[in-house]
Amino acid sequence: MNKKIVIISLILFIIAISFIPIGISLNKTIASENCIYDGIYINDIDVGGMTKEEAAKVLYERFSLPIQNKNIKLIYNDKSYTLSFKELNAKYNIDESVAKAFNYGKDGNLLNKTMNRRKIKKENYKIQLGFSYDFNKVDELVKNISSDINVNGKDASITYDNGKFKVSNDVSGLKVNEEKLKGLIKKEIEPNSKVDKINIPVDVVEARIKSEMLSKINTKISTFTTYYRASDVDRTENLRIACSAINGVLLMPGETFSMNKALGPRLAEKGYKEAPVIIESKVIPGLAGGICQVTTTVYNAALLANLPIVERSQHGLVVSYTGPGRDATISGNEIDLKFKNSNKYPIYIQSYLNNGGVVVNLFGANEHPGQSVEIVTEIYERVKADVEYIDDNTLGDDSRVVEQRPIEGIKSKTYKKIYQDGNLVRTDLVSKDYYKPVKGKIRVGKKTSRTSKNTSTP
Repeated sequence: MNKKIVIISLILFIIAISFIPIGISLNKTIASENCIYDGIYINDIDVGGMTKEEAAKVLYERFSLPIQNKNIKLIYNDKSYTLSFKELNAKYNIDESVAKAFNYGKDGNLLNKTMNRRKIKKENYKIQLGFSYDFNKVDELVKNISSDINVNGKDASITYDNGKFKVSNDVSGLKVNEEKLKGLIKKEIEPNSKVDKINIPVDVVEARIKSEMLSKINTKISTFTTYYRASDVDRTENLRIACSAINGVLLMPGETFSMNKALGPRLAEKGYKEAPVIIESKVIPGLAGGICQVTTTVYNAALLANLPIVERSQHGLVVSYTGPGRDATISGNEIDLKFKNSNKYPIYIQSYLNNGGVVVNLFGANEHPGQSVEIVTEIYERVKADVEYIDDNTLGDDSRVVEQRPIEGIKSKTYKKIYQDGNLVRTDLVSKDYYKPVKGKIRVGKKTSRTSKNTSTP
């Protein structure tokens, strides 16, 4: 019996001894409740055993304090700008990281926490501080720097006076490379950067139009003239305004000329008057009537300069100032005349009125010496116009009134013949045009014979 008591007592003693380390470990976990567990690092700082306040103080002194007075200087020639970390609101997420460190491993019951604490101490756990700043401040500074440094360049210009061209010099501009500058700033705001000075990247912006290019304009490469009745005062004024709008237009290589763009809106405020215009196959009064004559003159000058026609529309009727296949019309922004400068050098457009003529000259470099162009139109079919006779009792015997003169339709083909030193080298089809016939309308007296109606001409 005594022997059994001794054995039981021995077993109980051994069990009690084995629980001592567990008890100690549990007590350590309880004691660490208000501290960060050992083995936890924030960046390279061992914060194990520290309270939240102690860890925050150590991290602030190590990381936040050094950047409080840190500045980056941005320099361009004699201009200097300062970007401070303070105005960027640059900071580390110390409070967030300390809270994460403090709470790490403290989930579950006391036994779970104890197991977590011992594992962390053995294997370590590292937290990386986050770093943030207000990049809007960078955008604002870069915008201000650009406003201060940027210099607008100036294109060369050309004028024609007394038979001679005058060319002004071009001036290059300066422009801060904003995206590159922002990238450099972003790189240097990084906490570990040792650089505190940035050279502001500034690009030289060459002028789009250079005097060297304009100085090549020395040759009249084409000219065309259409004629008008100066007695039609309002229409003549419209011609003058349109010529003035396109006079001096410069077309750089590869650019496309648009008549609508060059003229802009045709408004009474610009001085345009009402004059006859062709709408479909009718001639009616309309604002800016006559500008299609200027358009037609430009079209023919472009053809004779052997420039590609991008867009062109014919009238509904053959016009009086040029033959079939040689006219061009515009209307609003829907119908336009466009041609492209396919030459290597710029083209200068000169347009003016002279002794009853609309004159358009195209000037450029003498890129095609010995070349000449001829425009030829072939009328290959004429379409007879019908005539409608209307009995009118108000008219006397054998009387007639022509309300609409019948106009025959025309089908034509227009060709461009290109010569080199007087020899024909190529013939290109420019357009196929169809001017529809216009039905005549004649009122006749009731006693006019049917034969007379059918055989007489207005």
